[in-house]
Amino acid sequence: MMIRISQDVLCFIRNYYINITTLILATTLIQASLDYILLPKKEDFIFMNNFINESLQNMIKELSSDQQYILLKLSAANSISKLLSNTFLCGNILTMLHVLSTTDKNNQSFNIINIIQLAIPLFPKLLLLIFYTTLCMQLGLMIAIVPGILLAIIISLTPVMIITNNIPIMEAIRLSIKVSCRNIHLTTPPILLWFLIKTILILILIHYFHSWVFVVKILINTANNILSVIILIYLYRLYMIIRTV
Repeated sequence: MMIRISQDVLCFIRNYYINITTLILATTLIQASLDYILLPKKEDFIFMNNFINESLQNMIKELSSDQQYILLKLSAANSISKLLSNTFLCGNILTMLHVLSTTDKNNQSFNIINIIQLAIPLFPKLLLLIFYTTLCMQLGLMIAIVPGILLAIIISLTPVMIITNNIPIMEAIRLSIKVSCRNIHLTTPPILLWFLIKTILILILIHYFHSWVFVVKILINTANNILSVIILIYLYRLYMIIRTV
């Protein structure tokens, strides 16, 4: 079944690559704009170049209070940027998938503007969901890697269920855990691959942190958005098949 779903994902991307590319570029633009507005000036965190090879704990101890504030601001700005952009991308991609699966695919009124208009009412719920799940996964990863990854796997279908079933967040999480555990062999491989590729991208970002920071971050964000779109399409198609079985 995984091969069949993967083929469906490739077919969907091939048929709607223009709309998908537009949403990815729009999301990347939003991320870049938020980063430019929220992130500290480059000269403000040049001091971090001296600590690239240091542990985070030792690094923080050696920072002044002003530098610690800059580091905190950097972390908060990065989190806000990811939260808002992920909500935008997730909402629009899932809305597009839902519209295409429930209406006439030849409908000429289908376009990006219509998709965004339909997705806007869902943004508050998705924003809260992504904030909650990201926080829980980060806490899980801080305790140990396995709990964080396991949590990501069992709640991976939550945004899909919110879009398709129009149910409350906690009900979607409960249902996602139930369905994901029952189909763990179908949800685990793509999530693990997603984590692996994201980790590699983060390592690349750290390696090039001292030069071309803004450009490298845009490239990493674009690649991450592409991966997110692929996994969202996979999960949506998986859930549609599961529902009919």
